[in-house]
Amino acid sequence: MRLFSRRLNLLVRRMDAGDIEEVREIGRKAWSDLYSREFQQTLEVPRRTRQNIAFYMDKEPDGCLVAESNGRVVGDVFCHIWGKVGWFGPVEVLPTHQNSGIGKRLIGSAMEFMERRGCSVIGLETMPETVKNVSLYAGLGCVPDRMTYLLEKGLADRWHARPPDPDDMALSRYREVDEADALAAVSRLSSSVMPGLDYSAEVMYSMKHGTGDVLFLRKSEEIVGFSLVYTYNTSEGSGNSSIRLMVIDPAHSGHREMDYLVRLSEETAMEAGRSRMHVRFYTGNYRAFSALSARGYTIKGTNVRMLYRGKIPENEAVCHLTSWAG
Repeated sequence: MRLFSRRLNLLVRRMDAGDIEEVREIGRKAWSDLYSREFQQTLEVPRRTRQNIAFYMDKEPDGCLVAESNGRVVGDVFCHIWGKVGWFGPVEVLPTHQNSGIGKRLIGSAMEFMERRGCSVIGLETMPETVKNVSLYAGLGCVPDRMTYLLEKGLADRWHARPPDPDDMALSRYREVDEADALAAVSRLSSSVMPGLDYSAEVMYSMKHGTGDVLFLRKSEEIVGFSLVYTYNTSEGSGNSSIRLMVIDPAHSGHREMDYLVRLSEETAMEAGRSRMHVRFYTGNYRAFSALSARGYTIKGTNVRMLYRGKIPENEAVCHLTSWAG
């Protein structure tokens, strides 16, 4: 897609491998400027890793876009498709080129891409404190949906006495399950918490790029839940891990099942040498908040999820942890 401005001679195009270093630098400058401008913090935000960007580009090659002005890449956006659910982020523009319409062009192109892909839900997640950004998205037709929590927990440096596994539950890892069966289970569990939602491509590409591991929760040999645990560095020098996705079948979505799967996710992160765990989910999910608080998680921040199209059902009683943070 070609979009031009007389002043900037702007071209919005598909990102390619030759853009990665420029995109990493744009992210560093844009986020460092944001923290300085919005929060009065002198903070040098680390660059995202090449692995992070290559993962996104492989997963959605036509949904990773850059804005080019006079031969120079000055902005970027990444799209993420989960079945009929699409979201975009991050959106980044060089500080020297902000307030010139580049962000709007990138966002418009991202939305058009997700519409072409047939997404019935389209949105994003952002920090509510960034009034400029929230106003930008609202001006483009996005409306605030619900707040999300970011919870975190420090992981122990050494193993403590491990509680016994429940008699009625067991763990399987992705490599221990036939891939077709694993992806079919992920697809089935995704749609159990939201029609049209499908995390199977996210899981498949995560395993291809070595971002972490997928854990499957079994009861009577049936897969009733899964957790996608990120243990790779999304940015330079990061020692964090995250539960990127977690879904448990609503028919088996009790406190015991969630506690067990979260504990196994933490152990996976510790095995990979990670020092902290991050989790995101809707603030109205009281079951998740109660279970995670009992395990020592505390609130680090909140985001607001905004929707351009569609609706996300309120499922306060199910286990569904998901992050729209790029």
